[in-house]
Amino acid sequence: MELTINVDETTRNGSLLFKAARTNDTGAMKKLLESSDVDPFIRGNLEETILHTALLNDNKDVMEVIVEMVPSLINEPMTSEMYKGETPLHIAILKQDINMVHYLLQHGADPIHARAIGSCFIPGPYGQCYYGEYVLSFAACLENEEIVTLLLKHGAPLQAQDSLGNTVLHVLVLQPDKEMACFMYDIVTSFVTNKQKHKVQSIENSNGYTPLKLAAAEGDTQMFNYLVQKQKRTYWTMGTISYCVYDLTHIDTWGDHKSVLDIITSSKKMQVRKLVDIRPVKELLHHKWKTFGLKYFMLWMISYIAYTSIFTAVCLYRPLKRMPDNQTDNFTVMIQKTLAESYRTKGDYIRLSGELFTIVGAVVILASEVPYLARIGPRNFFGNASIGGPFPLLMVAFSFSIFIAVIFRLLGMEQESIPLSVALIIGWCNTIYFARGFRMLGQFSIMIQKIIFGDLLQWCCLLFISIIAFSSALYILFQTLDLTNYPYFRDFQMTLYTAVELMMGLIDFPIPYNNVTPSFIYIVYVLYMIFAYLLMLNLLIAMMDDTYWRVAQEREELWKVQIAATILLLEKRIPKFLRHRSGVPGITLGFNDDDKWYFGVEEIIPEEKGKIQAGGIHMAKSVGWEVIRSNLARIANMKEYTESTPF
Repeated sequence: MELTINVDETTRNGSLLFKAARTNDTGAMKKLLESSDVDPFIRGNLEETILHTALLNDNKDVMEVIVEMVPSLINEPMTSEMYKGETPLHIAILKQDINMVHYLLQHGADPIHARAIGSCFIPGPYGQCYYGEYVLSFAACLENEEIVTLLLKHGAPLQAQDSLGNTVLHVLVLQPDKEMACFMYDIVTSFVTNKQKHKVQSIENSNGYTPLKLAAAEGDTQMFNYLVQKQKRTYWTMGTISYCVYDLTHIDTWGDHKSVLDIITSSKKMQVRKLVDIRPVKELLHHKWKTFGLKYFMLWMISYIAYTSIFTAVCLYRPLKRMPDNQTDNFTVMIQKTLAESYRTKGDYIRLSGELFTIVGAVVILASEVPYLARIGPRNFFGNASIGGPFPLLMVAFSFSIFIAVIFRLLGMEQESIPLSVALIIGWCNTIYFARGFRMLGQFSIMIQKIIFGDLLQWCCLLFISIIAFSSALYILFQTLDLTNYPYFRDFQMTLYTAVELMMGLIDFPIPYNNVTPSFIYIVYVLYMIFAYLLMLNLLIAMMDDTYWRVAQEREELWKVQIAATILLLEKRIPKFLRHRSGVPGITLGFNDDDKWYFGVEEIIPEEKGKIQAGGIHMAKSVGWEVIRSNLARIANMKEYTESTPF
């Protein structure tokens, strides 16, 4: 009985506390907090404290009373699942009340460690807003310059990472209001030195993305262009022509296995592909393709075609002999020679050299493709046309087919022709991959991949069900008849093959019309032709037509991404001593404050009257005109600074 009275009294006093906080009743709040029967740390329905309630209701007077009488509440977070971690400082920032924020900071509010990690503040279907958990991120996302400045002056860290590894700069990149995000990005980074700024901008989140890479991964062309332009330096200006150098850090693949170029070529998002036309990515890819990509690609293509031709030749002239008359089955006239009989003449040894060359090539293909497949992951084997789609996987199948044929040859097995025929089909079909190197043919390679692994796979799944259904029905109907008169339906396998031929319109209904055939068979046949031949076949044509026009709208963009993917593939596969780094080192350009590499781009600027400006604001003191003049020709073509060093 006594316990019940105390609980009721505590509950009543708690209600009075929250009522005073909501109504801004400072007198009642003081009396309640002075009472020994009141627990100032009592929680509400959402696990909020009375200080949270006062701030949520914009009651500054009662808030000051609570802070003065119970100062430890100032950093108490909510503990409910939805609002877990939200402190009074978070609420004051969300209210955008600069006076409340200033007051809380003066009285010990923590701007460094306070984190709102409730489900309300995380990205996803259940989150209502994602502001990065920390108070600085909250203020930046709400575009309150005064509060951001105040928090930074009180030590709020730019490098603090939330549960997703995102800093305030990452969070700004993700904001939908790009104009606001760019403005606040400038404000936040203006409080640190250039060296610290570079360090903060190089922090990677849980996915390995810096702010620049995150903008690329999101396909945010506006934010990406803004971040790139921030790193641009003007090298010289002459009238309306300006020569600018762009920082290649995080953009180029040199020393970075998750660069912007890697993101562009591996992403399936349509908006990400648009980055290939943004400076300096466009100019960098063009430079790479012209300086080494096209040369090595053509060498690779010619080598592969020559290799496949040699393999075809050794297959066409594989060792066969005439079957003895006493062993003939009236169908087979040639059989495989034994291993001892296969290598006797001069022509046999010439063929042997081609066979050994083929085996060595298969080993090389396997050694290069398996690590690549392991790196890109199974999701990209078929879905991503930019990085080759199924071609790397087909190359592995090609190598295995050759190895199986070698085993059959050594064991003297007559089934050697099966893996050889599979390898020939795969080997020659893989030459379609090299169509990507040509503007006119590249789009067809894309369309073939899109149709096969998009439309055709879906259509085949539906067709398989219908063929199985009607084949089973036809076979059951023919089981009771004299199958010598119906050879096309003599067993289920033959019935299934006949159904495929009928579906493709290759044959007429193969029954003797002079024999009496049950009428229901004709009914099933008519239904099958309506469903499989008229409906399904025309559906496939319509789907392929839709895919063609859809791909045609973006074929130029897709082709450019394929070229980019090919360049990166060549960079990773050519020997180290042949690899070249694009751009020029900053120290060569007179930027003595860093070890970055830059890529030069000539730009047209609005016409301005005046004399030639050399070096811009970054080089006016450190580099004279003589240095600029000596390096001008070099940076214009970027050919003398292709440093041959490993990735």
